[in-house]
Amino acid sequence: MKPRFSLATCVLALTLSAGLATAQDFSVIDPAATPGKARFFALAQEKFDEDPDALFNTTRVEPGQRQAVFECGMKAVLADMPDQDAQRFVDMIEGRAEADPALAKWFQLEESVNKPRHDQVAARARAICPQLAHLMK
Repeated sequence: MKPRFSLATCVLALTLSAGLATAQDFSVIDPAATPGKARFFALAQEKFDEDPDALFNTTRVEPGQRQAVFECGMKAVLADMPDQDAQRFVDMIEGRAEADPALAKWFQLEESVNKPRHDQVAARARAICPQLAHLMK
């Protein structure tokens, strides 16, 4: 059996996103234009629905805002990711492909680890959901 790539591992770094907010721009995850991103988002949503704390630390977010924060964070992370890379994540999560450490760059969101990616995702989040930008670290 092929090792499965953990969705929780992919989105563990969404701790940053926990401070990000509601997302109204669905173009990032349009199933027709970006099927890989849409499927990845759907898998992440399923995981979030099962256990919001499995994907990121929700303690800083009021329960009523957690879904919106999750959506914004996912969209901010996926915004600059090529759809092909998102599809590769899906294939890993669903056990059709081996884990690819090169893809980890998309989820290295800690400022101390990858400041350019951190700043890129933070800027996307502020653009997608400015109404909750005050929750950012």
